[in-house]
Amino acid sequence: NAIKRDIPIMCVIGNPPYLGEAGKAQGWIGQLMEDYKKEPGGQEKLKERNPKWLNDLYVRFIRMSQHLIEKNGEGVLGFITNHGYLDNPTFRGMRWHLLKTFDEIYVLDLHGNAKKKEITPDGKPDKNLFDIQQGVAIIVAVKVDGHSNNLATLYHGDLWEATREKKHNALYNSSVATVTRRIDCLPSQYSFVPRDFASFQQYNEGFRIDEFMPVNSVGIVTARDCLCIQYTRAETEKVVADFASLETEQARQKYNLGRDTRDWKVRLAQQDLIATSVEKTLVRPMAYRPFDVRYTYYTGKTKGFMCMARNQVMRHLIEEGNFSLTIGRQGQVVGSMQWNLAFTQRHVTDINIFYRGGGFVCPLYLYPDENDLEQTRRVNFNPELYEKIRGLAKHPTHGAPDEVTVFDYIYGVLYSLSYRETYAEFLKIDFPRIPWPETPSAFWTIAAKGATLRKLHLMDPATVGDTPHPFTGDGDNTVENPRFAAGRIWVNSTQFFDNASETAWDFYIGGYQPAQKWLKDRNGRALGWEDVTHYRRILKILSETDRVMREMG
Repeated sequence: NAIKRDIPIMCVIGNPPYLGEAGKAQGWIGQLMEDYKKEPGGQEKLKERNPKWLNDLYVRFIRMSQHLIEKNGEGVLGFITNHGYLDNPTFRGMRWHLLKTFDEIYVLDLHGNAKKKEITPDGKPDKNLFDIQQGVAIIVAVKVDGHSNNLATLYHGDLWEATREKKHNALYNSSVATVTRRIDCLPSQYSFVPRDFASFQQYNEGFRIDEFMPVNSVGIVTARDCLCIQYTRAETEKVVADFASLETEQARQKYNLGRDTRDWKVRLAQQDLIATSVEKTLVRPMAYRPFDVRYTYYTGKTKGFMCMARNQVMRHLIEEGNFSLTIGRQGQVVGSMQWNLAFTQRHVTDINIFYRGGGFVCPLYLYPDENDLEQTRRVNFNPELYEKIRGLAKHPTHGAPDEVTVFDYIYGVLYSLSYRETYAEFLKIDFPRIPWPETPSAFWTIAAKGATLRKLHLMDPATVGDTPHPFTGDGDNTVENPRFAAGRIWVNSTQFFDNASETAWDFYIGGYQPAQKWLKDRNGRALGWEDVTHYRRILKILSETDRVMREMG
């Protein structure tokens, strides 16, 4: 409605290609893209460790079209693209820049994201308009001559349909005015999707996890899981010794490693092993998925055996007695499930410990290296924030909490059902914020529940206790199409774990259902005694986690 005239205006219309791994833009478009790589306001560099998704080709096409309309003085941009930019935190600078350029922006989210298993409001799988897994959205952005300095008015709509035909018909019989409504677009994210901001101020007063635990990173990228990660220590020792001894091309073929990439090459991986003399002490447990600890050879070197070793963080998890908080940065990871992106573990951690990656690993303790003057371990807490929460939590009986108790308070909050429900909209946006304790008693109550959950998830034997899930039946223990039925988890057609709950079978952590995934990942593999014992503990832990969460409310 912003342009109401008969004379021709510039219109840029298209369906640009989507390619996330397109590499950094160069030349004049590279210079234009720098505007999107700044914080809202256009002054500070975007505070993202890896803003690579801004290099996607569709983002470049939007920036180029925006530039052409700016030069012309007025015009209309109309694209159908990947819908990831609508609320992903990495794109906040892009969203602000679009708002600053245009007068009106209309966004229709067509959804259909198979990777996120999006579902319609009535619970059916949402269909994509195209034969792709990536969800899409339409954007119509209008700029008029004499543009003001105000940010654009934003309109948003959703289109959910269980069939492609219904979605086509809905689009054919609609207009921008009928399928969108005006929404508020607030700092600091400037999301192009509606948010319930009734509790925003309260939530925003809490502290961000990444600020409270400032030494953190995403997990290790191996680039070749089939080679770098094995189920047992013995298998890892055998594989790395063999791999290091082979000629480069022979190793490539034997382990089906494919072509080299920029950051992982067979030759460099072999050299990393040889340089450390294939030392068995470097075979270490790795937190691969929730409750799924495997083994790898960890030298700490990037572009060696590992593609990205994240040694600045992972080296602290090699030490005995340490553990970490792994936290998701944003989003509902599968369909309409409740946010569940929090976990704790003791080991170096894979980037995909959470479904679709993105879990940030925050070790509790930081250990000195040989160059540090201070040779004692430190707590990975922001000192000022740590002292503040200790002051708020000081109790006449318990006193001031130590670092483990503060960790437990945070962990308890993250597993609180009321927290997940109340702040569901904001947990989609960025790192979780943790509310300051209202009273010392409230702090210690939550911390006690958090301590139980932490010990359960670290598989502390005393906390886990008895595991009333006997493994029953005759067979060779080989996993073949596991399933749940009537209180039994069938490993194959003749053997099962008895007295299992559907709650444990279906329970989500990190976007995975650990009871299901652990077995399915071992399809075709025979379970040993330790495997059976471990899986019985998983079932007990998941049931207990659900119980503790319900007690907390």
